[in-house]
Amino acid sequence: MPHSSSLIDLLEEVEVHKSSLIRVTGPSGLPAVLWLCRHGYEQVGYLRADQRGPHEPADAVLVAHTCDEAGLTRVLAAGPLVRAGGVLIVQTQQIAANDGDPIRDRLEQAGYEIVRRLVGCRREVHVALRRASAFQKAA
Repeated sequence: MPHSSSLIDLLEEVEVHKSSLIRVTGPSGLPAVLWLCRHGYEQVGYLRADQRGPHEPADAVLVAHTCDEAGLTRVLAAGPLVRAGGVLIVQTQQIAANDGDPIRDRLEQAGYEIVRRLVGCRREVHVALRRASAFQKAA
């Protein structure tokens, strides 16, 4: 994931504010929850990657581990829900250019539009907004 000031800037850029409802998932999720709380984010909670939870859809879901395509598919199918217009932030392994972009394809199939991609150190961070029409289909 991006460094602390970069992550705060990234969250602000996609309109995730200190009062936004944020869900964190993944094996590194608990340290991420603590980090967000220490930086003033007020409504942060942890859910397992296979747990929808009884809660309302989140303004943002942060996947706090490096996902492969299968892991991303599991999170999208059974993990925390993102509200229409909300954001999903997920880190993946960097994919060779000749392999297409299965992560983008999987996100688009699930109703997300990638609005930002940060590349570095053999990893990519995808920032994707949930389209309203896709949320209605999933509901």
